[in-house]
Amino acid sequence: MGPLEAQRSPWKIVLLAFAFASIAVWAATMWNQPNSGLIVVALASLAAIPFVYNLFNSDASAYEEDTFFGSSTLARHLPVIVVLMALFVGMVAGFTAWYLYLPPADAARVFDVQVNEIKAVQQSFQGKAIAFNDAAQRAFETIFLHNLQVLFLIIVLSLLYGSGAVLILAWNAAVIGVFLGTLAINLAGTGGGDPSIFTGLSVGVLGILPHGTFELLSYVTAALAGGILSSAFIRSAHLRSGFVIVVYDVAKLLAVATLFLAIGAGIESQAFA
Repeated sequence: MGPLEAQRSPWKIVLLAFAFASIAVWAATMWNQPNSGLIVVALASLAAIPFVYNLFNSDASAYEEDTFFGSSTLARHLPVIVVLMALFVGMVAGFTAWYLYLPPADAARVFDVQVNEIKAVQQSFQGKAIAFNDAAQRAFETIFLHNLQVLFLIIVLSLLYGSGAVLILAWNAAVIGVFLGTLAINLAGTGGGDPSIFTGLSVGVLGILPHGTFELLSYVTAALAGGILSSAFIRSAHLRSGFVIVVYDVAKLLAVATLFLAIGAGIESQAFA
């Protein structure tokens, strides 16, 4: 699927990403190795990298004079941001579906690293929330600084490896998928095909949607910024006058990504108020 078709029909990317996640989970179950959670993320990323690489290349060369809400930068890059979000949503849906579908023992084995990560994060925040005098403010600082580190890693991976940020997006998709699946099962009090599973899943989605939307926007915007800059260097665009526009857009996208990150951390930190 080419970049133009993806921008016209983002829902196809959701289905494609769901397939990437499904193939990765299936391969991990067949492989049956320790740290299967890392294998799942790696395989899903490898499947998506060629597509994302072509997406960044097409975006780096498509500099037109259109505007969207008065912004030429937004007009140039919004379609690609939507596609990246669709890719992420499809992976989350795929990982969540397989975590719920697999028998509990198999799900815990395939997503072993993600399960341990969620437990570590929960224990960390529980301990800090009790120790804080001003819980909301300290929680904001902790969440924002942690997410800022993730943002920086995404930028570096995108810049050095072109579409390398897909690895971080796939990792976060797997963690969120396991989180949603676990929450759905816990709220339902059962596994399998009980209809209340979907109720628990809806509660989980609604719980992470307010802050998760801004964090996702931040990460895909940063990935796009690093990706188009990397593509510009590969194509030697820095030797041409148009590179000024690339640098301007990258700086603006990173500023917007940081703003989105701060908004998401502010919303999430209210849970500690």
